[in-house]
Order: sequence, then structure tokens, then C-alpha cells
Amino acid sequence: MSNEPNFPLPIRMRGRLFWRRTELELYKHKLMAAALGATIPETISDRIETFVPADQVAREFGFGRRTLGRRIAGRPAAEVAAE
Repeated sequence: MSNEPNFPLPIRMRGRLFWRRTELELYKHKLMAAALGATIPETISDRIETFVPADQVAREFGFGRRTLGRRIAGRPAAEVAAE
């Protein structure tokens, strides 16, 4: 997909990678919108923010941890520096 959204950046805690649940859900919504060629309303949850470890993120998206690393590394350097 040429209009594929950028994968969210992880947070490093205690030497391990974690993602915010809300960022992952927002990424899933953007992927669906890009695949369908439509807009999907972005919903922001009122729940307490949870952190998801790397192995669970890889399982949710259906790829291995190496591919997860490639997704993180695949982001343009200018965008990473801006965040």
C-alpha cells in the first residue's frame, strides 16, 4: 500500500519495548481506512492507558519480532527526530 500509515514508535522501559494501547488501536484504524480507501472515525478511549509488550504487538499484527523491528526501523529519520 502506498498510503500505508507509519507504525507507532515504541517506548523503552527497563530495556524492553512497549507500545501504548491507544496508539496501536489508532494505527489499526488507519490501516483499515487505507485498505478500504475510506475514512474511519478515530475514537479515543476513556480507559486507563495500558502498555503492550513487543511480543504481544507482533502476535496482534501477525508477524514476527524481526518484522516488528523492521517496521520500527522503516520510519524516515526526519519523522523520528520530530517526535
